[in-house]
Amino acid sequence: MFEALANAFSGTAWPYALVGYVALGFFLTKPTGGFGSRVMSAIGWPIEVMQNATGSRLLPYLFLIPNLAIFGLYTFAPLFINIGFSFTEGQSINFTERDFAGTDNYKRLTSEVQIDTGGENREDDKFQRAVADTIIFVIFQVPIMILFALITALVLNRDIRGRAFWRSIFFYPVMLSPVVVGFLWTLILKRTGVLSLTLMNWGWIDEPIQWLSDPSWTMFWSIFVYTWAQLGFYMLILLAGLQAIPKDLYEAAKMDGTPGWRMLSRITLPLLMPTLLVVTILSMIKAFQAFEELYAMQVRWISVVSYIFETSGLRGQPTTHGLGIAAMASLLIAIVLMVLSLLQLWLTSRQTKL
Repeated sequence: MFEALANAFSGTAWPYALVGYVALGFFLTKPTGGFGSRVMSAIGWPIEVMQNATGSRLLPYLFLIPNLAIFGLYTFAPLFINIGFSFTEGQSINFTERDFAGTDNYKRLTSEVQIDTGGENREDDKFQRAVADTIIFVIFQVPIMILFALITALVLNRDIRGRAFWRSIFFYPVMLSPVVVGFLWTLILKRTGVLSLTLMNWGWIDEPIQWLSDPSWTMFWSIFVYTWAQLGFYMLILLAGLQAIPKDLYEAAKMDGTPGWRMLSRITLPLLMPTLLVVTILSMIKAFQAFEELYAMQVRWISVVSYIFETSGLRGQPTTHGLGIAAMASLLIAIVLMVLSLLQLWLTSRQTKL
């Protein structure tokens, strides 16, 4: 190993630079104490110098600067770019080549008349259908998610054998790639997949069913797969909330002879309500953003994110106003999600005051 390091640094100035860096640290910080602490102080001399220069009150903000820069680059910058696309038109992504359109993209998205040709506008029907399907998905998926996540958290919070193993089993799907999840369930739910063949062997169905494209089943399996993939994350949040409830309350209730269902309704659920509110809003926002698993499974219905993805020209042939229309649609959805986030903050603060 030492020979490999020597070969790697041979002919370079890195060893001298490292020695100079540490020597400069000893000179600037003049560390005291044991040998190990002095070496560590010499290595971390930039932090100590910044602390001496700015004071301990400003030092935390210096550490936040890299995170804020990354957050701004990958969150705020795309947001402002998307707003710019929403109010301009054209196929180019260069703003200098795009014309200001005002609210034209909003009219192209919601008006019954196509403002460019004067004919019937079909874009509003596609967008409204995508919104309606997404709302149906959210209405059914979020309560089911919360219910099963709560039941799972309550069970795994009990003193059962192999509790850590079962927690890891339920959390494992969260670590899988959404594309992998969609591909695995496609193998199960396709026309000649495991489910159809098994049901035919049992005599429950006469011919195979394409579960993901059949209008009677596509929404059901979309909700099922998405819940299966995301359940462990919300279960973990609720489990943390359950473990934060003082055990003394349950012990006192048991001494009074309180039945289990009454402890659940009078102790567990009221004290877990702030966590349930957070889980509800988070799962609702995540359900509105559902895309990867559904796209990988190629379900029959189109979510709002899938509509934005296709309209923008990321898949298929780009259109003249497609990018602006997709940006306007994403802006409208972002406003809805912002309202939900503010609702979460308001409900959480109100629950805290109570």
